[in-house]
Amino acid sequence: MKEVDNRVIYDVTTGNIIHQTGEASGNVVPHGVWGGLRYIDVPYGSLDYTKCYIKEINLDTLEPVIELFPEPEMTEDQQRIKQLEEDILLLQTDAQVGGVL
Repeated sequence: MKEVDNRVIYDVTTGNIIHQTGEASGNVVPHGVWGGLRYIDVPYGSLDYTKCYIKEINLDTLEPVIELFPEPEMTEDQQRIKQLEEDILLLQTDAQVGGVL
């Protein structure tokens, strides 16, 4: 199985990202020559794109600047459910160890 890196094309004056090809695996065609464009290749599998993203390119180091996605805020109902789940877990643990709580 072939793995292709995420190619990140960036503006050489600002470091802003112009385009990303994304990473791929399987029966894929490798990147060709990108004449005149500045880019870096982020190795396949090196980032979890469900948890973070490439904000820009650091022009001094030519490394990607990685940022985590913000945690979504919970609604009141979600907070209550989470608290109930934690309470249930505490009660189950208490029952298993014989009444510590």
